[in-house]
This record gives sequence, structure tokens and C-alpha cells, in this order.
Amino acid sequence: MRPNIVIIQADQMAAQALGAYGDDAARTPHMDALAADGAVFDRAYCTTPLCAPSRASMMTGRMPSDLGCYDNGDDFAASTPTFAHHLRAAGYHTALVGRMHFIGPDQHHGFEQRLTTDVYPADLDMVPDWQRDPADRLQWYHDADTVHTAGVSQATVQQDFDDEVGFRTLRHLNDRVRANRAAGEDIPFLMVTSFIHPHDPYEPPREHWDRFAEGDIPAPKHPEVPDASQDPHTHRLRAMSGFDQRETTAAEVARARRSYYAAVSYIDDHVGRIQERLESLGLLENTVIVVTSDHGDMLGEKGLWYKMSPYEESARVPLILHGPEHLVERGRYANPVSLLDLMPTLLELAGAPEEAAAPVAEGASPGSSAAETRRGLSLLESARREASGAAGPEDRGILMEYLAEGTLRPQVTLVRGQYKYVICPGDPDQLFDLVADPHELRNVAADAEHADLVGSLREELMAQYGLDTLEEDILASQARRRLVAMALQQGRVRHWDYEPDPEQRYVRGDFWSALAFGQIRDVEPVATEQ
Repeated sequence: MRPNIVIIQADQMAAQALGAYGDDAARTPHMDALAADGAVFDRAYCTTPLCAPSRASMMTGRMPSDLGCYDNGDDFAASTPTFAHHLRAAGYHTALVGRMHFIGPDQHHGFEQRLTTDVYPADLDMVPDWQRDPADRLQWYHDADTVHTAGVSQATVQQDFDDEVGFRTLRHLNDRVRANRAAGEDIPFLMVTSFIHPHDPYEPPREHWDRFAEGDIPAPKHPEVPDASQDPHTHRLRAMSGFDQRETTAAEVARARRSYYAAVSYIDDHVGRIQERLESLGLLENTVIVVTSDHGDMLGEKGLWYKMSPYEESARVPLILHGPEHLVERGRYANPVSLLDLMPTLLELAGAPEEAAAPVAEGASPGSSAAETRRGLSLLESARREASGAAGPEDRGILMEYLAEGTLRPQVTLVRGQYKYVICPGDPDQLFDLVADPHELRNVAADAEHADLVGSLREELMAQYGLDTLEEDILASQARRRLVAMALQQGRVRHWDYEPDPEQRYVRGDFWSALAFGQIRDVEPVATEQ
């Protein structure tokens, strides 16, 4: 029997803020329990540390630059197949509950049902302008004030949204049981539940804030801002958000970090409730649960907050799979993986046909290392290769891109084995040895002893990217979209924001049939003879 699949995605939830990833300060018992009894990928990376392009990439198994989804103001083409399309074509019921940051008129992208609207607008509202100085701030930029003013809130837009997402998720699971009973068969389902926490503003509920005492959350290990001559990107990001204008105090940093950890704990409660509902409905034994995020959060390391950086705190994400043991091999896996890998993973789990793909690099055949770098590899296959010794950390490169606000040229990153190599035209190249220097404090790209390594990594990146052409395409796209966005604000304005359909629920029409359809009897435990 094909498994149900439940993907639980948080927004801006960094791997390092979960107990399952070694953080003793975290309060994440439900995610930790899933990890202890599942598959944990210790080095999982997003394809870009920004919401909309990361999610489009995750859903399609394609890099943002291949999709033309460069930033948070870029429309995602309705004709591009997503994992929701693939599983729906294979007979799955598909539903999205919560956030996905789709930009454009298609607000489903293969999901048969979408049960809530999104938090942010679906219009071309957040189009960057690389001709503009990053310090010349646009209205929608991240703002340092969210760190200065972090703390407990009784109610917020984000709490309202996530509480609704949680409620509709649990009710949708009830509805899948009702629908299957009415159909007389077990139709497998894909449900993506996507929350906005712990994304800034850092405003957790009191209950979750109180789980931490003052001093429970350690300060950033390395809050010092890197030298501008070595890392101009960090300085651009700080100027863009206003951190260069006002010093953040130690008390503000501590309050913001406590608020963030509290928000992660809030997400963990939702994870626990979803697992509990799956179990009470008898669904858990045939359901694969995936827990992940679209990117991380710097949380004050190197003087940075939020995402948009290739550093580990921003670029790494939690990636936990839990399910029947014949489908999900338990263990921890050290080989680098990517959110690109979610698409082929779901196709394998669902028994859906693999997506036909043309070679993605000169001389690369589908299934080759070069193709997997840009198109993804099933996480299940990655785990099998690692467990058997057929592949090690250096055998596959992981690509990341940053093509949005806070940079002026394309920034591309390659992780191979213990090394991370970053190129952005006009900036110094960066090379970090993540084993000898896990906090990425020393750029060794200019060291003579690494000259051959830098040369091979650069050659590998250049085989994947034509940076001049990519830059031209991005600038042209920004100009087109700014014109379209301006024009659409003239005269009668029609937004692309998703408005859920009115529900036909409760007692309507046939009184007794409506009551019978809605009823799911609690199953009494079977008494055992003594």
C-alpha cells in the first residue's frame, strides 16, 4: 500500500536551533522524537536562503535560476511541474495547508485543495533593484527593529495564521478519513502543512517564552562582523536591514534569541499535535512525515540576522524523515543533501514515474553526479549509498544561489565534502574548511596551499553557471517586473492573493447523511485476556 505523506515545513527554522541537531538549549521534544526514530540528514542545505525561490525550487527539484525564480517578487510559472502535480497524477489527493509564498496568479501549483491564504502578498510587490544602493532601503526589506523590539506578544498576525494552519491541518486529516470511508478505498494523500514561525518578527506566545529562563539561550558564538574587505556581502546585508545604523545591545540579542527559540518550541507543539492526530486516526503506521524549513536564520552570528547569507546558520535546514521502516531507514546521514532532493524522494515514496529530465550540464547524463548536483537525488537513495559505503561527503556537490536583494551581482556557492566555496563577481572568493573551521571564521581562498582546490571548485562552478549571462537575465527580469508591478497598481487593482473557497460543511441537505459522514468513532482499545 502506498504511504501517505505529510510534509511539515517551518519558515526560517535553522537546523542548529533543534535538539535533534545538538542544541541543548532547544525545547523540541516532538521533532527530536521523530528524529530519534527516523532518518536525520545532518548536512541539508536550501538551494537559496530566501523564502519564495527556495520553496519553488523545493517543489520542482530545480534550481531557482533554472526556474527564473530569482527573488521574493518573481512569479512561478504554472506550467512547471511540482511534486504536487506528480503525486496528483499518480493518484494521490494533494492539499496545502498554510504558507508557500507562491508569486503569481497560480496559487495551487498542483494541489487539489488549498485550505488557507498566505501571510504575504502574491503580487510582484518585492522586486529587487540591483541598480540601487542596498542602503537605499525599500519598504519591504527586513528591518533591524524586529531584533530591537523582540519579545512576547499576546496576539500577532503570525500567531493567528499558524493557529489557523494547525486547526485546519488536524481537521483535514479527519476529512481524509471521512473521504476514504465514503469512497470505500484508501486513497493515499500528500498534505503539506506550512507555518510562518519562527520567521521574524520574533514575537512568541507567553507559554513558549516561559519555557526558557533568562540565560538559557547562549549568546552568538561569533557576533563579530567580518572584515569588509573579506566579506562585503555581510556588510551589504547589514546596511540593507539597518544594522549599520544602530548597535544591537546584548540584552536585545538575548531577548531576540529567546523569542526565536520560543517560536521554534511553538512549532514543535504543532508537530506533536499532528503526529498525535495521525496516530489517533490510525494513519501513522502508513504515513511518512517530513520535517524541514526553507532556510535558516543567522541569529546574530557575524552581526547578521535573518537569512540571505551562504553561511551555515542561514543556509542549513533541518531535514527529518519518519515513517515505516521498510520505507525510511533509521539513522543519521552525514553526506550533504539539498532541498532539491525532496522531489525525487516523494516520487520514490509514491511509486510515481520519475520526471523526465534533459542533461543539465555538458556531458552530464541523468543520474550522473553532475546531473544530481543541479536536479536532485532521492534522500532515500542518498542514505542507501552512504550506508553501503558507495558514496562519501565529497562525491556530490551541493549548489546554492543568492540572486535577490542585498547583493548586486549573482552569488553562487558550492559545497563539496568539507569545503564551501562562494563566488560573487566583484567580491573576494571565499573558501571555508567546515571541518577545521566549522564557524566559517577564516577565508582560505587566497592561501597558496589551497590553490589547486580553489581552481577545481571554480571550474566546477563555472561548468554550472555563466555568471555574465545570469546577471544580464536577472537585471532584465527585474526591469520587466518593476514595470509590470507599477502598471498593475494603476486603475482597478486585482490582487493574486489566494482566497479559500467557502466551505460546505456541517449539516446541509440530507440531515442524517451529513451527520453520518462527519462521524469518526473513537476506537476503544481491544481488551486482552489475562
